Amino acid sequence: MGDVRYIPFILLFINALLFTAGSTSVEEDEDVDLHPFIKVGSKYYLFAHGLKMDWFGAVHFCRSYDSDLLTIESLDEHNVLVTPLWVFLLFSNTGVWTSINDLAVEGTYMSLNSGRPMLYTFWGQNEPHNEGDAEDCVEIVRFGGILRMNDNKCSIQRQIICEKRSPLIARNSATKSNCEKTD
Repeated sequence: MGDVRYIPFILLFINALLFTAGSTSVEEDEDVDLHPFIKVGSKYYLFAHGLKMDWFGAVHFCRSYDSDLLTIESLDEHNVLVTPLWVFLLFSNTGVWTSINDLAVEGTYMSLNSGRPMLYTFWGQNEPHNEGDAEDCVEIVRFGGILRMNDNKCSIQRQIICEKRSPLIARNSATKSNCEKTD
């Protein structure tokens, strides 16, 4: 009877194995290398295991991979990412940064990626609450058995997931520029 408590972890492990088997880190095009990104749903993600940075450092880290911080924009995307996010956060005592923040206007949560207000949110109970008038960056954390958004201080260390919407268009030196010099 005591082994029943391990069933959710076993099911989560099996689900993670299925996720890994169904994910790809392959090249979409001959000239486009997406490694170390994996495709989940319609986006490509880089799960930076073991790397923690403040929000600003995380933004720069993702930009160094020509990508952005994680932004979940719909219920469908949330549902696709539940398992990989849960597994990513399973052995961590911290959350993962998103591109969402209210740095410009308190209480107006914007996506750094798109520059638009967030239409889809899944806040934790009593969140956002801007504790100490100092919580401007949004993370995803585990509240009990559920993933929720939480506002937090931008200066604390959190894990990083970067995203790309679609494969890069490779720049080939043999390709002509769209801008032609005219005489």
